[in-house]
Amino acid sequence: MLADEPLKILIVEQSHDEANRIISILRSADYRMEAQLASDEEQLQQYLSKRNWDLLIAPIGTESLPAQQIFQCIRRAERDIPVIFISDNYDPATLIEGLRLGAQDVVVKDQDQHLLKVVARSLASVGQRRLCREWERKLALAEKRSEYLMNTSRFPIAVVQEGTYVYANQACASIFGFDEPEEMLCLPVIDNIAASDREKLKAYMVPLQAKQEIMPFEAVVKILNAQGEEDSAFVEINQIQYSGEPSLQFTINSDKLFAANTDQTEEASATAYSAIQPQLVYEMVSRAISKSVQTGEDSVLLNIQIDRFESLKEDLGIAKAEKIVHSLVTFVGSLFNQNFDCGRLSENCFVAVLAETSDQQGLKIAEDIVARTSQEVFDVEEQTFSLTTSIGGTLLNENVPSVERALERSQQVIEELRQEQSPGNGVRFFVPNIHSDEISQNEAVVITAKKLLSDRLFSVRYQPIVALISGGSGKEYYEAILGVNKDVPNDDIPEDFINNLFKSEIAAEVDRWVISKVLNTLADKLTSNPDTQLFINISRQSFSDEAFLPWLTQAMQKSKLPADVVIFQFREIDALRYLNQAAAISDEIKKAGGQIAIANFGVAINPLKTLERVAVSFVKIDRLIVEDLQKGGEGKARFQTLMAGMTGTGVDVIVPFVEKASVLPILWQQGVQYIQGHYVQPPSFTMDYDFSENS
Repeated sequence: MLADEPLKILIVEQSHDEANRIISILRSADYRMEAQLASDEEQLQQYLSKRNWDLLIAPIGTESLPAQQIFQCIRRAERDIPVIFISDNYDPATLIEGLRLGAQDVVVKDQDQHLLKVVARSLASVGQRRLCREWERKLALAEKRSEYLMNTSRFPIAVVQEGTYVYANQACASIFGFDEPEEMLCLPVIDNIAASDREKLKAYMVPLQAKQEIMPFEAVVKILNAQGEEDSAFVEINQIQYSGEPSLQFTINSDKLFAANTDQTEEASATAYSAIQPQLVYEMVSRAISKSVQTGEDSVLLNIQIDRFESLKEDLGIAKAEKIVHSLVTFVGSLFNQNFDCGRLSENCFVAVLAETSDQQGLKIAEDIVARTSQEVFDVEEQTFSLTTSIGGTLLNENVPSVERALERSQQVIEELRQEQSPGNGVRFFVPNIHSDEISQNEAVVITAKKLLSDRLFSVRYQPIVALISGGSGKEYYEAILGVNKDVPNDDIPEDFINNLFKSEIAAEVDRWVISKVLNTLADKLTSNPDTQLFINISRQSFSDEAFLPWLTQAMQKSKLPADVVIFQFREIDALRYLNQAAAISDEIKKAGGQIAIANFGVAINPLKTLERVAVSFVKIDRLIVEDLQKGGEGKARFQTLMAGMTGTGVDVIVPFVEKASVLPILWQQGVQYIQGHYVQPPSFTMDYDFSENS
């Protein structure tokens, strides 16, 4: 369905009033549509045979046209139509039956908002399926065109799978001494490589994995024809899809063989760099994005441009300006002390891709290029020139939607840089707008967290945890709570940022920042109050990481704090998901004299089972249980059952989110040891609570 076309919706319904009600709901939600009503099987089959439909809505419980019969009609017509059933009331058996038959969902009548959500999801799903089929058709057409071009190419081309030929063109057959390409099929490619060069190509003779793209290969090798005669050839190897399988395309390029046999001086290399080769640039950027998808290793793209290049070209002429570009490319290439791919995209756009490089590392490299270029004097035809450059950088990872978008990002920041400080002479890295539609929630969280870490804009506050009953441990407990500096605008923070942060891959890095910061604060606090103990939250990314515990041990040793002054706390859901790792880190911390707590406790099917595996000193009840407790009824009974199970475990119970005094009597009656919340004190930037008030 096209964006400007109305939706084609088919409603199966006996009642015109009910059909109109559904249409009214959809129109009120701003859907433009063409709707038709089918009252029986004959009408339904007629409508299905005439056209594709975007959506079908029908009641699930009618005898005149049962749900199973609707799907039989759809299958006979061979249509891809999402189906939404309407039910008079909520019934799990009806829901399951509808989903089993193939419906998108079963919506209870009068649940209009639910219906609209399911409609939106169903339309998005069918749209993606249609788009996928369209691309499959285009791919099939492209493959036919590609095979035609290979057949007619003057260059010898072969396709290899698992070390044997599965395709060869006539030029390839001729160069290897065969009359017809079919004679080469199923023969091992290694037989056509001279013994002296077989080691070079050994890695390309093994079966390929679709998810592991190999890097392109170019080299001069000795080849053998069917008569055993040896010759030199410039071979290019690229990974492709052939007949739906990962394959290797071998191309023998005689033009590059001539270039390879000529003088390969530094000057010749620089000339190759300075040649405008958009195809080369697109390929190297695409490879970097693909590599990140497969391995998780990011690369950095640097878009390097000469400032005031158009004025330079007008003053000196195209030929001399080109020589200046050539000199700059030679100079920039000499500055890199690591492997990099590079190519010239246009007259004034030189692109470098740095593999396995972070944005901070890329920024430092780019700043060095800009600084050293501005200090260099370039000699061209007995004249000297000083140049400045502007560099736009962007990360290349799985979140970059396309090569074009990566290049657009780097160009965008160069233009922003030049607007702010003419003519440029600087570096700027692209920072995605976290509210953009092309940025996923997880990417927005990671981008924001990285920026907050680099700019030191995270904050930590401390909230006291106080004893509810007499005879407590005598310790003064606080919990370290992560937040964001108040100077950061709310628009710069994604929705539900802190909660989603601890679901993302950057959580472990944030954990280490928090631990390093609060250990220093705790050390200062212990000089005035040695009874202070601090709860520190750690994410499942940390406790499931083998490197975390050695790092933590080193951090504790560096702080010179006793192990028992810190209580490390992780969520129940994380402990259940990574039970073995949670048990292991709990045991190690216990052995070192430390303590462990489980937060968000009590929502598992059998929460007490977790305590049998993970040795903890404290549990903190989940917020939902606390809220249900204050409503009474089942919530109160659930809390009482949970507390009864805690009896005799030796684990102290903390109830958080205590906002008012009215809940205290039942907590006291159930034997809760500690409470936390705004009733006690809101989080503060200092550990300043007066615990004597509760003694």
